[in-house]
Amino acid sequence: MILPAKAMATQELTVKRKPSENTLQVQASSPVALGVRIPTVALHMMELFDTTVEQLYSIFTVKDLTNKKIVMKWRCKNWPEEHYATVALNFVPTLGQTELQLDCKGVPVCKEENMKFCWQKQHFEEIKGLLQLTPLNG
Repeated sequence: MILPAKAMATQELTVKRKPSENTLQVQASSPVALGVRIPTVALHMMELFDTTVEQLYSIFTVKDLTNKKIVMKWRCKNWPEEHYATVALNFVPTLGQTELQLDCKGVPVCKEENMKFCWQKQHFEEIKGLLQLTPLNG
């Protein structure tokens, strides 16, 4: 497989796939320096956890809980070497639980199902298992 060369792109293209439709929307943003230029999609996932916002937040970082949101760069090892997605984790308190909302922009097209599976199996389910072993106050 031959990947695109490094370049200064005049526009970053983002492809959005709506769950209820089989069509794609393409959006252009302001000029950005890109490592490689590839078509991408945005993902949104939600998961409920039987714990407090503070405890769930502490699993992801040791920093103090300030705005109930973590934003980070993310890449899977099978993506082009210099390509990263932006992942935002929003921690929303609900009655006796915490809803974790994951928004990810910049996932390479055709990798979105793999990315969802990765977050579901390797993160959400593992965290739920860890929370069952950990008392709420400890």
